[in-house]
Amino acid sequence: MFKKLALLFIITVSSTRAQQALFPTKGIQPAMCVGENESIEMVFGKGNAFYYSFSNDRGVSFSTPELVDSLQGLHLGVSRGPQIASSRQSTVITTVDKAGNVYAYVRNRTTGKWQNRLMVNDVPEIAKEGFNALASDGKGAFWVIWLDLRDDKQNKIFGASSNDGGLTWGKNKLIYRSPDATVCECCQPSILMRDQRVYVMFRNWISGARDMYVATSEDAGKTFLPAVKMGEGTWKLNACPMDGGGMSVDEKGGFMSVWRRENQLFTSKMGGPERLLGQGRNASIATSTQHTFIVWHDKGQVWLSSSTQAQPVNLGGGRYPRVVMLNPRLAFCAWEDKETIKGIILKME
Repeated sequence: MFKKLALLFIITVSSTRAQQALFPTKGIQPAMCVGENESIEMVFGKGNAFYYSFSNDRGVSFSTPELVDSLQGLHLGVSRGPQIASSRQSTVITTVDKAGNVYAYVRNRTTGKWQNRLMVNDVPEIAKEGFNALASDGKGAFWVIWLDLRDDKQNKIFGASSNDGGLTWGKNKLIYRSPDATVCECCQPSILMRDQRVYVMFRNWISGARDMYVATSEDAGKTFLPAVKMGEGTWKLNACPMDGGGMSVDEKGGFMSVWRRENQLFTSKMGGPERLLGQGRNASIATSTQHTFIVWHDKGQVWLSSSTQAQPVNLGGGRYPRVVMLNPRLAFCAWEDKETIKGIILKME
C-alpha cells in the first residue's frame, strides 16, 4: 500500500521553497539514496528493527514503511545505523550489530522482495564501533566501508565491493591505516561513487589531531591514492567528537566536503582552502552544478544553508539531518526529532 503523508506547512525563504512532511511512524537515524526517475529510498531504525520506505513523487508522499529485519544488537544512534544505496536492479541496505559484524540486505527491484542478510566482513566481529557507509555507482556496483579492528585491535578503514547488485561481496580491502596506530574511533566515515571514481572520507588521528581526510580511487576501488587532509587548520583533541561530516560530487565531477572542527563547520574542495560556514555539527551536503544545499544541527535545531541564501535558515527542531539531490534544482532533507522522522522538500525557484 502506498500511503500519502499529510503536509504540515509550506514556507518560502529567499529563493528556496521548502515543503515539509511528517512521516507516519516513529524512528531515528534516517539514511537516503536517490533512485531512477528522482525517486527517494529511505531506511531508518527503531530499537533492533529497521524499516524501508520510498517516494515516487519527489518526497511529497512515502510508502508505508516495511520491516526489513530485526537484528539483535543493532548499532543505532549518534550517526550509527543502517545505510542505503541503489542501482537499476536492486537496493542494498547495510547494518552493523554490536558483535561487530557488517550485514547486507538486497531488494530485487522487480519482485520487491528482500534477500536474507549476508555477512560482508570476512573476519568475524571486527566492526565493534558500529559505523558503516554505503555507496553505489547506480549500475550494479556497490562499496561498503567500516571501522575495522582486525589484526592489531586498532581502527582502520576497511571496505568491500559487490559487482552483482549486492548479492555477493568480495574480499575485504584495507583502504587506510593511520601512521599513529588508529583513525578516530567514534566518527562516521562517508563514501561516494561516481563512475570509476570512489571517494572515502573519514576523521583521522595523527599526532593528537582529529582532522578530516579523503582517500580517492580512480579505478573503482582497486587502488586508492594517498589520503588528502581537508582544510587548512587542525583540531588537537583528546576526546571523541562523534562527527564525520559529509561530501558530495556534482554532475560534472566537482567535489565538495563539509566537516566540523571544534564547534564550527567548514566546507572545502579536494586539497583546497576552507570556508567557514558557521557553528554546528553533523552536517550533510548535496550539490549540483547549479546549487548547493548543506544541513546540520546545533543545540537541538536543524539548519539549512543554500547557495542562494545569505544566512542559514532554521528548519525546526531535530538532529542528524541528511540531504540528497534529486535534480539540479531540487533536494530532499530528512532528520530525526524526538524519535519521529521528518522530511522537507527543498526547491530553488
